[in-house]
Amino acid sequence: MVRYARNTIREFRSVKHIKSPTELLQMCELSLEKMGAVFDDANVYMLHMMYQAMGVCIYMQDWEGAVSYGEKILKPYSQIYPPYSLNVSSMYLKLGRIYMGLEKYSMGLHALKKAMAIMEVAHGEDHHYLTELRKEMAQQK
Repeated sequence: MVRYARNTIREFRSVKHIKSPTELLQMCELSLEKMGAVFDDANVYMLHMMYQAMGVCIYMQDWEGAVSYGEKILKPYSQIYPPYSLNVSSMYLKLGRIYMGLEKYSMGLHALKKAMAIMEVAHGEDHHYLTELRKEMAQQK
């Protein structure tokens, strides 16, 4: 199954600029189904394909699909990466913005605050990313 996962990831990378978003999402879903029979959702190959599927959903403006994948990714990311990892922050940021777009404001603000807390440690409180995020959050209130 590891060989299948590696080959699928390699194939996805080689065709992501050729195939349609629908075909790419189908490719992700098929590989997740096959790998899911053997691997846990926290497996690195599963996480990679879920992340790709989330990206395709965002591109297709399938916000519910993106949230579904993002929520599955977040817990393992929080366990795999260090406490102040920008990978975790980035996931909170994406989910927060999607929640806001779906008018799930309390969930959105909660996710954006978690992203901000990580970014304050990683970048420093005065970083321009944080200034922009604070402005974005203030507009949503």
